[in-house]
Amino acid sequence: MKEKIKIENLLSWTECELISGNPGKYIFNISTDSRTIKEGDFFIPVVGENYDGHDFIELALEKGACGFVFESQYSERLKLWEKSIKARKLNDLIIIKSQNNLFFLNNIAYHYIRKFNPTVIGITGSAGKTTSKNLLVSILSRKHKVKFTPENYNTEIGVSKSILEIDGGTEIFIAELGMRGRGQIKLLSDMCNLNIGAITSIGESHLAFFNDLEEIAMAKAEMADILYRNNGVLFLNNDDLYSDFIEKRVKCKNLRFGRDNEIAFNFIEKDVDCMGRFEFDLLKGDKKVTNIKLNVPGYHNIYNACCAAAIALYLDIDTETIKKGIEEAVIESSRMGVINKKDRIIIDDCYNANPLSVKRAIDTLSLISKKRNMRSVAIIGDMLELGSKSPALHADIGRYLSEKKVDVLIAVGSLSANIYKGFKNSANLNNSKSSRSCYYFSNKEELMGEIDDLIKPGDIILIKGSRANKMEDIVNMV
Repeated sequence: MKEKIKIENLLSWTECELISGNPGKYIFNISTDSRTIKEGDFFIPVVGENYDGHDFIELALEKGACGFVFESQYSERLKLWEKSIKARKLNDLIIIKSQNNLFFLNNIAYHYIRKFNPTVIGITGSAGKTTSKNLLVSILSRKHKVKFTPENYNTEIGVSKSILEIDGGTEIFIAELGMRGRGQIKLLSDMCNLNIGAITSIGESHLAFFNDLEEIAMAKAEMADILYRNNGVLFLNNDDLYSDFIEKRVKCKNLRFGRDNEIAFNFIEKDVDCMGRFEFDLLKGDKKVTNIKLNVPGYHNIYNACCAAAIALYLDIDTETIKKGIEEAVIESSRMGVINKKDRIIIDDCYNANPLSVKRAIDTLSLISKKRNMRSVAIIGDMLELGSKSPALHADIGRYLSEKKVDVLIAVGSLSANIYKGFKNSANLNNSKSSRSCYYFSNKEELMGEIDDLIKPGDIILIKGSRANKMEDIVNMV
């Protein structure tokens, strides 16, 4: 936390009860993780699906926490926590009782950011939001004091903790906004006090929590309510099938970015190198602004770059800064990272996966394979949270791999059996002249024993799967 918070202000913000401690004192840092807590931190134990932070309050106190908040349902544990204080007096600790610790943290963030009132930019989408965020951070941080959500800090906890890194010098806050259900994007957008929003794409992610893509589109578009309130603007991908659907249903101002269209911000792709990195002209309306050479592969990343550039142009950033910001951006690991390893090339895109992002990764594998005349190998893991449509969507990925003429499929995981079947049924592998092949393994351990026999010198290998699969382990195998 960059700025201290007076306890009486914190109580006012959260409407919680002070059990012990002096309300005139200050909290200098907040932690939600007992593993990394430092002496003097205030501990907020969060309750999740598979964990309960209240179990670690004693550990936090042993490490020197200045106090903690607990949910009222755990009041009977207070005497046990008091005993663990040992020589420390109860009144020396800040102890607060809340109804819900996640709401407690969110309310702190809500009021904290409004103390400083930076320009707030929120980016969401089924694919591309992290890369767009990274590119925009690279541009804007060259001219402004910028804070942003790092890595995968796109949940209520992550965004809140990132907000607490803001200080009086912060001019712009850039937040990646993730979701798993209705209401989450609105909650995050409201907490951030959003001024500018962007939706990169709409795809079949988190279908376990939605009935169809229209519901996903409207959940992403919840940010528009906050933008309308704040007289802000929403950036939409002109080439996404659901942008018109969204525009008709929101009240806020919107601007479009996309390919070669008569819209506010657009691009025309030029050359592509042997590593799948595109060069493109950036236009504002019908006027060329600059030429940009991406340092990350994939046609889809032109859209991510155009999204970032569009927001930067809207904020009156000069074109040279935009060009350098995109061309010199550092993209987070496991997101279309290209690794030259011995006699083969690995495309490490294993951070997460849904049908849209997997197809984009396959496009890039196919592109580089053709450019370099290398055998293409796709190691694909399960895509999670797709609900009842999961078998069909996995099978569709198999067919897509076949359509893109991928040489070898290695499917890993119980759900990916459907990718294997979809590929095998589409690739005509019964033809004795076919050089294409596919393999299925129920888990990574099975694959480990045979992978050396499946990968050849001169292969280009895509590794892709949902985060829970930990596909990065396979990167180290090949």
